[in-house]
Amino acid sequence: MEAEKGVFAIRLPGRGDLTRTHLLWRYEKTLPNVPSPLLYRNVLYLVKEGGIVVSLDCRTGAVLKQGRLTGAPGPYFASPVAADGKVFAVSQEGKITVLKAGGEWQVLAVNPLAEECYATPAIAHGRIYIRTSSALYCFAERR
Repeated sequence: MEAEKGVFAIRLPGRGDLTRTHLLWRYEKTLPNVPSPLLYRNVLYLVKEGGIVVSLDCRTGAVLKQGRLTGAPGPYFASPVAADGKVFAVSQEGKITVLKAGGEWQVLAVNPLAEECYATPAIAHGRIYIRTSSALYCFAERR
C-alpha cells in the first residue's frame, strides 16, 4: 500500500486504519518539508520554504489564506509556535516573523537576528526563547 501524503483530520475514536473509515478531510498542497503544523485557536498553520504560510480551517480543511512572509522568504526548519494571539515563525536565516493569529493572519513584524536558526522556539512564562547557531535569546515584553 502506498503511503498517504498530506495533512489529515480524522474523527476519533476508532480502531484500525482510520484513514479510510474516519477521514474528515485531507490537504495535499503546499506542505512543509520539515516544520510541524501548528494548531492554534482552531486554525492550522503550515509554514513552507520560501516563507509560504497556509492557514486552514481545522474543522473543514478549507484554505483560509495562503501567502508569503514578506521580508522573510528563506528556508524554514523550525516549527511555528504561538502565544498571546500571535504566531511566531523563524527562518533559517534567523528572521523572526510575528503574525497576528487568525485565518486571515497578518504580518505584524519581521525581526532579524542575523544568525542561522534551525531550532523551534520555546515559549514559557511570557517569554520566547530562540536558539541560533551561536546564542540563546530570551525576549519578553517590557514591564
